[in-house]
Formats: sequence, structure tokens, C-alpha cells
Amino acid sequence: MKPPDDAPTFPPDRSRRLQARLRVQHLMMLVSLGRHRNAHRTASDLGLSQPAVSKMVREIEEMFGARLFDRGRGGMHPNGVGEALIARAAALLNDIERTSDDMEALAAGEAGHLRLGVIAFVTPALVARTLRRLAGERVSPTVEIREGTTQPLVDQLLRREIDCVIGRYATEREAELDQTIFYRQRFAVVVGRRHPRLGRGRRVTLADAASADWVVTPPRTAARQAMSALFMGSGLPSPRVRIETASMEIMKSALVDNELVGLLPADIARHYERAGQLRILPFRPDVQPAPLTLIRRRGERPLPSVERFCEALLVTAAGLDDGEAQPPASRAAPSPAKRPNTTADSNPLPER
Repeated sequence: MKPPDDAPTFPPDRSRRLQARLRVQHLMMLVSLGRHRNAHRTASDLGLSQPAVSKMVREIEEMFGARLFDRGRGGMHPNGVGEALIARAAALLNDIERTSDDMEALAAGEAGHLRLGVIAFVTPALVARTLRRLAGERVSPTVEIREGTTQPLVDQLLRREIDCVIGRYATEREAELDQTIFYRQRFAVVVGRRHPRLGRGRRVTLADAASADWVVTPPRTAARQAMSALFMGSGLPSPRVRIETASMEIMKSALVDNELVGLLPADIARHYERAGQLRILPFRPDVQPAPLTLIRRRGERPLPSVERFCEALLVTAAGLDDGEAQPPASRAAPSPAKRPNTTADSNPLPER
């Protein structure tokens, strides 16, 4: 197969030449130009002159032996090689920032810095107990937690913006990931404990829940698919969606304060039911979402702070009293999803 015309033609000593000539400012310029697509705005962003930016572009293209940007009246647009190099430059800058954070934390007597991605539907006890376990071992990293859905968090992981993810098993870019399954969940239908029609002490059917307004997660999420399966299987129309959110806090507030119905993992639902905030309704979809998984970059030796946290997380997850915890060594892909049970009352969830 013939390589593209703009494919790099690296000299044999390219690695040595890059180490000698490539500077952090080159990386910053690449990322800025990739964002702005304009040399003038990039120059303003970095506090440089436009000729200086143009010179740096020529230097980088010379280093890599390839044209990286297409010039025109509309600006400077990266070609395929340029896009790949911009992504790599962003990852290198993130590594530099991470090194700075770790050194600052170590200088302050901490055990390093951890950047953690977490999906909303993770039981609140998991991260808290993991950090408590580390503190008992005299390990106290500083922790930055970012919340989101699995695929955007995995994208951040691969851009090296975060260190690990607690999310659903990821099937996109799977070859680049090291995934450890540690916990399986099922969903429960919930309402606020004082809901006027569906609250505590009232006999409730699925038709009653269908007539109420719902708070749901975005499309293509596990909870949204489970909700659709529940109503499609029962022959009832889908309920009216009043709020759509990926935030656990917004969802909980909507359930408690706005008299809505929602779908939560059963372990989280039991947590809030024990706290006197929610009621679990006596039916649930017989759909098991992809398991909770610890996701890391494959083939990379993690920093000590990340490794210690991951080890403690897997031990903590194995000791949770809700759900179906997996052994810490489990790295198998999830089994195919079961077909949903389409009878609303065939898989009741007892009142607690």
C-alpha cells in the first residue's frame, strides 16, 4: 500500500534530533494552533508574534519531515499527520502538568496527586472507603475527581488528562485499555419518600409510575436503555421526561424535591432509602448494565499514587455489601446482556 504524499520521511537519527530540538513551547504552539486554526490567534494566545509562530511551524515540519498544516485564507488547518501530532503534544503537556502536580504534592508531604474519573452511578461509599483505607495505611494522595459518562472519561484518560476511570466496561478503543471488572449492578425504580401519589405506604403499579413525570439520564446510557426496556416490555407508553441529566446530585434533588420518578442502580437506591430520602418501588427492569470497571491505559506503568489507589479500590469493592462484587483479578469482558424481562411484575424488588 502506497503511503500518503504527506507521510513523514523520518531520518534514521530522528529520535536524537527531536530530543535536541523539540521544546515545550513547540508543544504549546501545536495545541494552541490545533484549537484556533489561526496563526494570529495562536500568537495572541501564547504572547508571541505571528512570524514567530510561523517559524515554529516550519521548524516542527522540518523536524518531522512532513507538512502538518494546510495554509489558506481560512487559516491553518492540520492535516492527518498534524492532527495526530497535536493529540500527542497535548498528551505530553498533560504529563508535564501531572509531574508538576505530583512534585508539589510530594513537597507538601502528600503521597502524590491522583486525577480520577467517575461515572455518576457509583455508590457513594466506594471512593470514600477507598480513601479511608489508604489513610489507614498512611497514604494520603491529593485527589481530583471528575464526573461524567464512561466514553468521555475514557477519551480524557487516553489524552492523559486523568489517571484512571471508574465506569462501565468500555468497548470503544478497547485495545488501548486495561479494564478490571469489579462490580455488577441492577436498576431500581425510585421516587421521593414523600411523593404525593407514589410515596411510602401507597400501593403502586407500573402504570402509576408511567403516568408520572420522570428524571432520566441521557440517551444511550445504561439507565435510559433499561427504562425503555421496562415500558416497551410491559406494553405501556414511555413516561414523560421532565429532566434529563447525567448528574447524580441533580437527579437526587429532582426525585426528592420535584416529585419525579427515576431509575437508579439498586445499591445507590438502597443507600438513599436507608437515609430516608427515597422509596424503592416494587418493580424493576430485568436488564443488567455493563459492569463497573476500573479502566487504565494499557501497557503503562502507573505512578505509585495511582497504583496504590487502584489496589485499595479493588479490595474495597470486593467488600461492598450491595451488588455482585468481582474478585480483584477479574479482567474478563462482560457476558452478553440478558434479554429484558418484559413483564413488569415478574421480577419484583421487595420493599425495604
